[in-house]
Amino acid sequence: MEGVGIHPDQEHDLEIKDVYDQYEKAAEILSQIPDSIEIILGPGNHDAMRIADPQPLLSKEYARPLWELPNVTMITSPGLVNIHKTKNFPGFDVLVYHGFSVFYYLDNVQKIREEGGVLNPDKILKYLLRMRHLAPTHTSTLYMPDGRKDPLVIETVPDFFITGHTHRAGASNYRTVTLITGSCWNGISEYALKFGSQPEPAKVPIVNLQTRKVKIMKFT
Repeated sequence: MEGVGIHPDQEHDLEIKDVYDQYEKAAEILSQIPDSIEIILGPGNHDAMRIADPQPLLSKEYARPLWELPNVTMITSPGLVNIHKTKNFPGFDVLVYHGFSVFYYLDNVQKIREEGGVLNPDKILKYLLRMRHLAPTHTSTLYMPDGRKDPLVIETVPDFFITGHTHRAGASNYRTVTLITGSCWNGISEYALKFGSQPEPAKVPIVNLQTRKVKIMKFT
């Protein structure tokens, strides 16, 4: 989703300028994936909803075409899902977070900058995992407080930790956790370049679940 009104003059970059039509088009594209393949969808900061963490499920009002796809499971951001569980196998725990906080740490943690910064976004995931929190610094993300518990605490050590937001594909391992950052399917906007973003569109991390090896497929 590119969204509408996300940043100044965004309408000049959009081919589809109505958010309802964007969700309709997204559903049309995803419907080409066979029903036998499960799709897990979480929200991001360009969706038609609040951008403060934690983000709820995608809106049924705006994203109804996606909700109607038979093989889609909606999750929040952050969200923890278990995949491929069987009677004899506990499955893989996958922590999914869109990643609104990551640019704060790209800018403010010297070690991450020295290791490549935005060019190696998976390094940020290692940092957050070690902190056991998805936004361990105040003001690193917009936040909706919850007096009962902090939903950004990493309580369960996942098998996979996946984020987006930087629009760069990357993968590495930290101890027993596979760290993956997602690419994007949109072009590079002038607005993104102003903030030092260096997107690499159309690259998809593919994981061999037997070996945990990750390959990056290029679609350009």
